[in-house]
Amino acid sequence: MKTKLSLFLLALLTVGCYQVDEYLPIKTCPKVQIKAQDKTIKQYAGSQNLFEIEMVSYIGHCYYDEKAGQTKAVVTPIFQIKRLSESNVEDLHFSYYLETAEGPARFLGKKTYFAAVHMPKGVWNISWRGKQSDGISIPDGQYHVDMYAGLYAIKADSEEKVSK
Repeated sequence: MKTKLSLFLLALLTVGCYQVDEYLPIKTCPKVQIKAQDKTIKQYAGSQNLFEIEMVSYIGHCYYDEKAGQTKAVVTPIFQIKRLSESNVEDLHFSYYLETAEGPARFLGKKTYFAAVHMPKGVWNISWRGKQSDGISIPDGQYHVDMYAGLYAIKADSEEKVSK
């Protein structure tokens, strides 16, 4: 009997100490569109094609940041990288962006990310995940927000866009 009473009191104390956080539903979570014109770039050295980098997908989610009082989006792009020739180059560097181009003015912007990938000689294809974005603020409520992503092609770095 004492055991049952002790278990009952322990359960009552446990339930009494349990705090339920108020559930705050996320009203808006943008879809990320990869811009067709910025989807693929090719890197070369002289007349030799080295790599083709393609942004193929992304992983993303939204969460409510209680400190900021806003919904935030987190995006991790996924790339397919192909070696185009037998070369000794094993390290490639490229840049990509995430952009909010629609919605209220204070939420618009573009952020550039830089990537460094090691691709050992003899490896011809890899799938690689980019850096997870910081929480990008998204307006709640009546605004429809889209995000865009793509690769930068920088001629000075021997890169060019590939149209597919």
